[in-house]
Amino acid sequence: MAETTEHRELKRLSCRWLREQGHVAVAMEVTDPTGRFRVDVAGWTDRGPGPIQTVVIECKRSRGDYMRDGVRASGLLSRRAALLEDLRARGLRPAMLFSVNDPPAQPTLFDDHRLDAARPGRAVRRIRVELAAIERQLFRGAKFARMARWRGASQLWVAAPRGLVSPGELPLGWGLLEAPLEALRSPVPEGIAAGRVLAPRREAPGLGCSEASQARLLRNIAVANSRYVGGRAHQGNWSRKWRESPSPGSRSVAG
Repeated sequence: MAETTEHRELKRLSCRWLREQGHVAVAMEVTDPTGRFRVDVAGWTDRGPGPIQTVVIECKRSRGDYMRDGVRASGLLSRRAALLEDLRARGLRPAMLFSVNDPPAQPTLFDDHRLDAARPGRAVRRIRVELAAIERQLFRGAKFARMARWRGASQLWVAAPRGLVSPGELPLGWGLLEAPLEALRSPVPEGIAAGRVLAPRREAPGLGCSEASQARLLRNIAVANSRYVGGRAHQGNWSRKWRESPSPGSRSVAG
């Protein structure tokens, strides 16, 4: 399926937004650290008072591309809300309920070591298994559920037109960026800051990411950018022209 203007502009705005947030390495169509998925936008930065930060942004233009809609999705969301409330009642806070300012010592749904130390028993394990199954059934593909569990980046965001996704419909561990649909129908001028158009509606929780994953994502950002600057895309065009051109000193045969 051909990429829509709105989806393309969401990716472009997401790149600009990351640069405005201080990310020094940014690219589109980046392979995630595991090598299993390709994400729309990724960023990396070592600027800031804290550790290295990595960000992944998935851009969604339509409901059909994002979630399996209908009565089934509504029932799954209701069941997920009940399970999350059960976790809260047990003193556990899933990553989607975190603020980025929460103390890192609190357990998250995706941190097995902390959860092992804090969980009360088999009931929590059953909740976690059911939540993981619901995530796989709700969203198109396995990327949303697995990237949060595998901690593919320090922060994970969904970027979408305003009103397309509600905070309660977000995958666990993801934040929400929104832009007015009318602003996506043509390129936003470079003189207008992306932050004036694309803005967080729900903050992405800090998931914590291993140094190996951060280094791998930085490498993959470089690979993605190389496709457009002297990389494979450029080389492919050059190679075709070289094959089609006559070699030096060769003579053409008149027909």
